[in-house]
Amino acid sequence: MGTGEAWRDREVATRFATERAAIVPESRAQIDVLLHILRQREQPTARVVDLGSGDAVLLDAVLSAFPDASGLAMDYAETMRELANARLARFGARAAVAPADLRTSDWRATARAADVIISGFAIHHLPDPRKRALYGEIFATLSPGGTFLNLEHVASATPVVGAIHDEAMIAFRAGPEGDLAATRTAYHARPDKADNILAPVEQQCLWLRDLGFADVDVHWKWFELALFGGRKPCS
Repeated sequence: MGTGEAWRDREVATRFATERAAIVPESRAQIDVLLHILRQREQPTARVVDLGSGDAVLLDAVLSAFPDASGLAMDYAETMRELANARLARFGARAAVAPADLRTSDWRATARAADVIISGFAIHHLPDPRKRALYGEIFATLSPGGTFLNLEHVASATPVVGAIHDEAMIAFRAGPEGDLAATRTAYHARPDKADNILAPVEQQCLWLRDLGFADVDVHWKWFELALFGGRKPCS
C-alpha cells in the first residue's frame, strides 16, 4: 500500500479506534501532558484544528477542557471521519469534521486560521521532505501566539534502541498473562507497519526551529512515542 493507505481500510481504522487503550501505552498521560501545555497558553484557545485526527480523540479532550473553543477534525479516511463525527456529536456546532490529505497543502483552504493545531500519530506516514513542508504550512496557518503539538511515532536513535522499543510495545500489548510470542508475531505483521516513515524527534524539532517556531521542545517521550511542538511568535 502507499503512504498511509492502510488507514483507509475500514477494519484497520475501526480496530485501532476501539482498541487504542490496549495497544498504545500511556494514552492518558499523553493527553494529560498535551492539555497541561495548552492550559499554559497566554492567548485564548478559540479555534483548534486536529490534523490526521483519526476518530478525534485528541480534539475531544481539548474541546472538553476548553468549553469556549471550537474545533475541526481533518482526516483523509472515510471510516475515521465517521468515527470522529460520532465522537464529536455531543459538542454540536462547536465541532466539525472535514476530509484532508496531508500529502498536499490543500487542507489549508478548509482549516483557515487556528489558535492551536494538534496531530496524533498521523504525520509519520509522510516522507521527510513532506513532513517539513507540512510544518511550514502549519506555521503559516497558526495565528500569532498559536501552538502546535504533535503526538507521534519517532525514529529510535539506533536499531538496538528500536528493538528495545518493539519489545516494550509487545509486552504492553500482551499484558502480564498474554502470549508474548504470538503478540510479537502479530506486532511485526501488523498491516499499517509498512506505512510508517519515522524521523528522529531531534531532527523534527530542528525543522520547527528553522521554520520560525519558538519554545520548541519534546514534552513527553516513551521509547518511539513522543509529544513535541512549539509556538508561533506573536511578532
